[in-house]
Amino acid sequence: MAFALRSLTARRYRIEGDVPPVHSDAFRTRLSDRVFRPPSEVEEKAIGWVTADNCLDVDFDSAVLVRGPCAAFALRIDRRRVASRIVRARIDLEWRARRKADRDAEGGPPIGSQDASRGVAGKARGRRGGREERAELRRQVTEELLRQTPPSTEVHPVLVLPRERTVLLLSLSKRANDAFRELFAATFDVSLSALTPYHRALEMLEGRGASEALADVRRTEFARPAGLAARRGASAGAPPPLSSSMGSRLPAESESPVPEARS
Repeated sequence: MAFALRSLTARRYRIEGDVPPVHSDAFRTRLSDRVFRPPSEVEEKAIGWVTADNCLDVDFDSAVLVRGPCAAFALRIDRRRVASRIVRARIDLEWRARRKADRDAEGGPPIGSQDASRGVAGKARGRRGGREERAELRRQVTEELLRQTPPSTEVHPVLVLPRERTVLLLSLSKRANDAFRELFAATFDVSLSALTPYHRALEMLEGRGASEALADVRRTEFARPAGLAARRGASAGAPPPLSSSMGSRLPAESESPVPEARS
C-alpha cells in the first residue's frame, strides 16, 4: 500500500459532521453506494471509490478497508479527452463531404470551379437549420472519437482517522482535491474544511487565550515579482555591452594614457 512504502505528501481536511465507525457495516455501505464504475463509451469522466491496494477492486470488506483505527481506500478518476483540434478537423472533413454529396446529387458544376464555390457558399448561407445540423455533426464526431480514445486513470489514496476527525488525500492536485471533497461529502453527508497549518494552530490555541498571537500572521508570497522576473530574464537573454565586459577585465592603469617613449 502506498502509505507504508515511502514518504508521502497529503492534504488534510477536518471532517465537519458525523461519519459512521470505520468497522461498521454502515461505513462500508456508504462506500459501496459510490464505488467506481468504468465510464461508458461516450462518457468523458467517471469517479468513485476503490480499495487502497487495487484500483480494480471495489469489494470493501473489513480486512481490506480497516487498518487499525483508520480506514484506507482510494479515489479513482478516469478521464477520456479528445483533442479539440482533431474534432474540428474531422468536422471540417465531414462537412465538406456532405456539401460535395449535395452538389453531386443536384448535378451542379464540378467541385473546385469558381461557380461551384459561389453556389456552395450561397447554399450554406441560405440552408435552413445549418447551425443545428453542424451541432449535430459535432456531437456525432465527438462520440465517435470518444469510443476510439482509451481513458486515462488517476488513483489517489485516502486515509480516514475517525478519532481525530481528519481525512487525508495523498494528492496536492487542485482538480483531484475538488473532486474528492465533492464525492466524500456526498458519500457521508458531511463537509470538509481544509486543515492548513494556520487552521491547525488556531485549533491548538483555542481555549488557551493565545489565539490573538496569530492575529498579525499574514501569508507570505514566495513567487518572484513579475517586474523583477522580466528584468532578470531580459538581462539573462541579452549579452552584456562590450565596453563594460572588457572594462571589467582590464586593470585600472590601462584607462590612463600610455606615456611617450623617451630617447
